Amino acid sequence: MGMDIDNDQIEIIQEFVTESQDMIEQLEPQIIELGQNSDPETMNAIFRLFHSMKGSAGFLEFDHITRVAHAAENLLDLIRNGEIELVPDHVTLLCASCDFAKDALEKVDSDYTDDSMSDAADEISAKLHDAIEVAKGGGEPAAEPVAAEAPPEPEPEPEAELEAPKEEAAPTPAPSSAPPAANGELPKLEITEEMRLSFVQEGNELLQNAEQGLLAWGENPEDTESIGDIFRQIHSFKGNCGFFGFSHMEELSHQMENILDRVKSGSKLAVENPADQLLTALDILQQGVNDISDGKDGVIETLEEQLKQLQLLVPPLLGEFLVEEGVEEKAVAAAVETQKKPVGEILVEKGQASNDQVDNALKKQQQKLNDAKKETKPAARTKTPAKRQDIRVDLGKLDQLINLIGELVIAENMLIHNPDLVGMELENFNKAGQHMSKLVRELQEMAMSIRMIPVSGLFRRMIRLVHDISVKAGKKVDLELIGEETEIDKTVIETITDPLVHLLRNSLDHGLETPDERVASGKGEKGTVRLQARHEEGEVWVTVKDDGRGLNREKILEKAISKGLIEGDGSDLTDKQIYNMIFMPGFSTAAAITDISGRGVGMDVVKRNLEKIKGKIDVSSTPGKGTRIDLRIPLTLAIIDGMLVRVGTTTCIVPTLSILEAFRPTMDQITITPEGDELARVRENFFPIIRLHEILDKEPDSKELPDGILIVLEYQGSRFCLFVDEIVGQQQTVIKGLSEFIGNVAGVSGCTILGDGGVSLILDVGSLVESAESKAQDVELF
Repeated sequence: MGMDIDNDQIEIIQEFVTESQDMIEQLEPQIIELGQNSDPETMNAIFRLFHSMKGSAGFLEFDHITRVAHAAENLLDLIRNGEIELVPDHVTLLCASCDFAKDALEKVDSDYTDDSMSDAADEISAKLHDAIEVAKGGGEPAAEPVAAEAPPEPEPEPEAELEAPKEEAAPTPAPSSAPPAANGELPKLEITEEMRLSFVQEGNELLQNAEQGLLAWGENPEDTESIGDIFRQIHSFKGNCGFFGFSHMEELSHQMENILDRVKSGSKLAVENPADQLLTALDILQQGVNDISDGKDGVIETLEEQLKQLQLLVPPLLGEFLVEEGVEEKAVAAAVETQKKPVGEILVEKGQASNDQVDNALKKQQQKLNDAKKETKPAARTKTPAKRQDIRVDLGKLDQLINLIGELVIAENMLIHNPDLVGMELENFNKAGQHMSKLVRELQEMAMSIRMIPVSGLFRRMIRLVHDISVKAGKKVDLELIGEETEIDKTVIETITDPLVHLLRNSLDHGLETPDERVASGKGEKGTVRLQARHEEGEVWVTVKDDGRGLNREKILEKAISKGLIEGDGSDLTDKQIYNMIFMPGFSTAAAITDISGRGVGMDVVKRNLEKIKGKIDVSSTPGKGTRIDLRIPLTLAIIDGMLVRVGTTTCIVPTLSILEAFRPTMDQITITPEGDELARVRENFFPIIRLHEILDKEPDSKELPDGILIVLEYQGSRFCLFVDEIVGQQQTVIKGLSEFIGNVAGVSGCTILGDGGVSLILDVGSLVESAESKAQDVELF
């Protein structure tokens, strides 16, 4: 593609890059699955994905991506037809093809061309062709003739040429002729709702573009330049239908493609301009796409009739009538093959046909052509409006929307809790205020849900990572993915991608033992790594769990002492405190540095990235049994429901999700431990008491517990009581981060702006729990 690119082309290229990257994300896990079990359905799905990528890249003239995808497609075609056997090297090569495609797509995204990928494409294509040759060399002799032909082009073109006199196909076959992937006989691909929506969205765009082209061509039949573009749109649509197994729609679009190919190559049709007939077929395809968006399977009831109408556009070949007149079929085929002037003249010159035979054949051909013209009256077009299911929006705009809604919440608080209104009876104002609060809350929930996407894409990306590392480290690993449907904020997904990569590397390299070690310790030789996502108390928990050797407390302690990270011998530290040291910068207990891990960079990145999104990380480990790491991520990064509490003249916000109950204690409910720590008895349970005024270093109304209120807070199964002077009220709160000048403050997750314009701190219940737990060490509560 030239360098003068207009905005429309840029948009098409960006669409292609996004679609292809999504495609590769689907592709990689399936390739690795293929290596473990050679399932024909998985094989066909991978074949279709490479085929779709080849088609789209070919349409946009990204030749290097096209030829690598084409070579990979050749290899897969031979494997699934049983001509060569799948070996581990093939899986590695297909993964390498995906890596190449990723790099090439990044180049295309930035430069709008893949020219710089020429050498890499040469290398990977050569490897794929070599793999085909090597596999064939060791294969059955029957595969030999195909071998010479396979690398350049998989379609058996010469046969198509010889059949020309009998077939309706064009003299030169359409470059798109569908590979055997898409004839409805293959096992059907399991189509997820997400894939269905993607098909509908892209199908609508391709059909709309083709329609615009056909309408323009119908207005101006001399304009043949647009034919190539219409052809590519229909070709891409046909490829998509083949990939999803919508065989009726694929057949109809394939027939349209044949017609367009004839026009493109300058061949005559039975009518001067077939745009009307093609538009009618396009309507049928659009109806099919609409059916699919409604959950149907795209069956076209009138398929035979539509195919017949399109078939009538192809003029009858003179050769058929010459054979009827008694001319030898072989002679006709040879004349068509070397056709530089009319077939009839060639045969007369060679003495293989008489002038009468040729004249009669020409008359019959003309008669058939006239009949075809009469029959091909275009049906009245019933335009079916396209159903748009979704729209792509720049993430920056969504961020801006969330921020504006946050400011709206603050403005609403300032309005409803305005100090000027204190003591006034304003019934209508209060009603209007409540209605506004309800609308603002709905608006906020809607904006949040727009940004939420399932973690399945992120999780499935890890399948490739685990495969690569397990191969390098010589370990056998089973990766379990749980809770893939859990939805999480898109920016959060981007932030936790790196942490997950590091955690999985760590589990595979440090955590899991080699097969021999596992067998020696009485475990199965295959290790298990579980990646799980779930919603928990207003947070999303992403867990990485392995059944390996667990964390070595002594080794971590020894390393920490040698680096001067702790004072003394560490005997007073809890397991949790010691395990958390693995997140310190430069900390590594690896005996040797490998290309997987061992420099101590990585785990500190995990902690830093989580802190960016106000997340937490928990480590628990049982020696010999395995390690579990929980990433705890706030569900929303912008707005929470909060309870406003007061200590002296200071107000703070406590997240409502953490509050179980509140009560005014009596002295007989209070117990003081020998160490002087206070415990509150709540229905036969004892919970430690944390005084908020001590944390904030403020003077309360009273230091006597019965004069204030205890709020029972729960966090991950741990409970404690927070002592405050008064509960002021409840309100929606916009979380504002503390400035870098202040930094991180223990027990505080951020701040908010109150209705009177004042600033209030938002308490971090998680870190308060930790200080409460340390108080409760001697009492068996947790």
